[in-house]
Amino acid sequence: MQISLDFGITVTDAILKTAEGEIEHRSLLSEEGPKDKIIKNIFKDLDFKQVESIAVTGGRHEDIANDINGIKIVHVNEVQAIGEGAMYLSGVPNNKGSIIVNSGSGTSCIYSKNGDYFHCSGTGVGGGTVLGLSKLLLGTTDPDEINELASNGDERNVDLIIEDVVSGPIGQLPSDTTAVNFGKIAKNKDTVSREDIAAGIVNLVGQTAARIATSVAFAYEVSDIIVVGRTPTFKSLRESLEKAALLTNFNPHFPENGHYASALGAMLIAEK
Repeated sequence: MQISLDFGITVTDAILKTAEGEIEHRSLLSEEGPKDKIIKNIFKDLDFKQVESIAVTGGRHEDIANDINGIKIVHVNEVQAIGEGAMYLSGVPNNKGSIIVNSGSGTSCIYSKNGDYFHCSGTGVGGGTVLGLSKLLLGTTDPDEINELASNGDERNVDLIIEDVVSGPIGQLPSDTTAVNFGKIAKNKDTVSREDIAAGIVNLVGQTAARIATSVAFAYEVSDIIVVGRTPTFKSLRESLEKAALLTNFNPHFPENGHYASALGAMLIAEK
């Protein structure tokens, strides 16, 4: 039996691999730095005598000791963990150059080819931005509530689109492409709904992450963009990412269980 943990800024993801090879995912809010007790708390129902190894990555994983109750702790570089997990979940061939977008609290871009991974770009805009702006503008940090609001809102009621600001098309961009995020707010005397504000927040973050990713993919001459992390679980944000990627003729992948790609990658590397 093996376990693996990814200490994220907002959420700590953990997975358990049984002797039968089945994967069980667990998570908890990251309220403090990595400590031995967090590992024990998240797996408090587990008999640690059956655990062969524990892989750790993310955050300040180096703060964890190299041994817990006689169980070896394997420390895995976060970039390598994200890359290994994302490629495994996506099914994209390793020999095909790809850009992996890890969209969590912030957004990082990793170039992948032939099992080699290196960080090549990123932005501070991500899921943490959605939560922070939602707290300021909507009075909530509940992801489910934000997702529900955004799904029922229309970002065009807060954003200026191309047809609002120019008289003709710009290149191949559709007329409803965002020109200025939240640009309509200052000009609008009417009250804006919470749903439309939520949609605008999610669209802002999704488009920013997508533009970073597509710019990097263009620079590295790859067509596949693999998006993992917890942020794409926002339905509207995923749609923003997909739309932006397709506009630029890139092939976006949103692998199932991408929210624990880093924890899985750490386990896969530890197994090697």
